[in-house]
Amino acid sequence: MPIVQISRIQHRRGKKTDLPQLAAGELGWSVDDQRLYIGNGTVADGAPAVGNTEVMTASSSSFTTSVSHTYKGYLGDLTPIVTGATGDVSRTLQKRLDDYVSVKDFGAVGDDSTADVVAIQRAIDELYSDTDQDDARARRTLFFPAGTYKINASLTIPPHAHLVGEGPDKTIIKNSASAPAMVTEDDDGNVYGNIGGSGATTPTQIQISNMTIRTTVAYGGLSIDNATKVYINHVKFQGTFITNGTDSSNSKGVSVRSTTALPCANIVFDQCQFTGFARLVDMSYDVTNVRFTNCDFSTAYYGALLGAEMDGSTNGLTKGPRDIQFSGSSWSTIGQQAIWVKPTAGADAGTGARNVISYGNWYAETVANNFEGTGSYREVPVLQYDNDECSSMMDFFERTDLRRADGSSELNAAPELQGIGIQTKAIRQETLLNNTSSATTINEFPALAGKGLIIKYKIVRGTLDRTGEFVISASTTAVSSDDTFTESGSDIGVTLSAALDNKDSTAGSETVALKYVMTDSSSTNATFDYQTTIIA
Repeated sequence: MPIVQISRIQHRRGKKTDLPQLAAGELGWSVDDQRLYIGNGTVADGAPAVGNTEVMTASSSSFTTSVSHTYKGYLGDLTPIVTGATGDVSRTLQKRLDDYVSVKDFGAVGDDSTADVVAIQRAIDELYSDTDQDDARARRTLFFPAGTYKINASLTIPPHAHLVGEGPDKTIIKNSASAPAMVTEDDDGNVYGNIGGSGATTPTQIQISNMTIRTTVAYGGLSIDNATKVYINHVKFQGTFITNGTDSSNSKGVSVRSTTALPCANIVFDQCQFTGFARLVDMSYDVTNVRFTNCDFSTAYYGALLGAEMDGSTNGLTKGPRDIQFSGSSWSTIGQQAIWVKPTAGADAGTGARNVISYGNWYAETVANNFEGTGSYREVPVLQYDNDECSSMMDFFERTDLRRADGSSELNAAPELQGIGIQTKAIRQETLLNNTSSATTINEFPALAGKGLIIKYKIVRGTLDRTGEFVISASTTAVSSDDTFTESGSDIGVTLSAALDNKDSTAGSETVALKYVMTDSSSTNATFDYQTTIIA
């Protein structure tokens, strides 16, 4: 359309204190604070109110308070939604942005060069530890954008801390201190030895997720001290230990410290990675109810060392770890035991690490072979339970404990599980061939160290079936067995037995074989479903 009129642009300038009511569309420049205003005009002209409106510039100090935000939903104005009881709820941009807090708001850089420990600790303290943080509304989630945050001292983690990164190997806490990268503290800032004094809230309800905690020296990743209800998700703990390294009591991926009055409890690690520490998990102090689920353990001298320092008398070391579970996890490139429940020297009966359960884990052939590669001499067991109430259930062991019959020198002197414990294997199925007159091997088990085997089974042959329990007691020199069963009708025609089998010319009979005979010529094979429980 043709231009009818161009109005003259009016403007004023002066100090902010001298700014008058501007005419409609008139600009006013505040020279002392470098801010720009425009006149609203009169109500009669259609303005919502008489006054001056600030125009946003680089010098505007009220940007976040003058701009409002109303939640629109993912469709925006296309499908309006009502956010309040009688209309939309409008909030200032400042309040909207304060729902979210980043360590960069406190000066952290994350460029793998700047020392960020002071800035990160300031953020943690302001959100969770200062005296006014008893109000739950102050305890916002602290976000770590992707980057490498260098620290040279332990970050102290107080109650209710919730630290979130963008994922392992994206958000990295890189520690160069001769101390763990993170330790827990109470809400007065007291660390282990003074936690809980003067009525301070002890560490609790702590969450850490989606980051890597990396140490560049042979020290630990996370020390959970006097803490309860700690939840660690999608965190990678990465140390400096390499294959063929030696043990170091300082190099611990995760550890706990308790006092008798304030033991640790209720700790969960889910989908975490532990790699490059002499001891991936080291727990000797009093702690109960610890869960490791869907985790990956690799490149270490020990996998999980439980109760190594527990003595039954020192403060915090009177009972040791209890109710510790590892499930659905993988273990590889570990020189010694994947899990070792250490015996308690000199302690009273009933003390020490116990009730340790390994369930549904995968143990690679590179575990418990002293870093000598696959197919080498097995010097230690994969699991060693030297205290009561421990078990292995449905675990898969990639290595074999049986002596080879091919004339090689391999001798697996250490079994999958050794000590005081029960190992329950997954159910297997074999076909028993009809008209087998000589004893034929179904499966073999190591007979070293005198283990007891209980085999629960079901045999189905045509319309006949048998359910039973076959018990074997074996050593390196003798074997005995007992078969107790119930059949559905006629004799199914299968006889089970056990025998020692000498695989080569050394060390005597070191394997016990489960065998069967089926001489009934009914021309019907049988299926043999069985589950083995080994009592160490």
